Amino acid sequence: MGSKANVDKENIMNPDFVELPEVDRQEFESQVEDLRRKILSCYRKTRQCVTKQEEFTLPINDKSKEEVHQC
Repeated sequence: MGSKANVDKENIMNPDFVELPEVDRQEFESQVEDLRRKILSCYRKTRQCVTKQEEFTLPINDKSKEEVHQC
């Protein structure tokens, strides 16, 4: 009979990105690219080539709570 391990925050290791299954890595990369486009959408370049940031609200989905960050 195997032993039971105590599981808590101190003895759980997070995997490296390369350790994720391929399908999960692809989904992760898709989400990152989508987020990159959304963040970049709050910037505008003027005719004088000055990059300006417009107001943009970035929703962060967390299972425990919902937060809103602004850039």
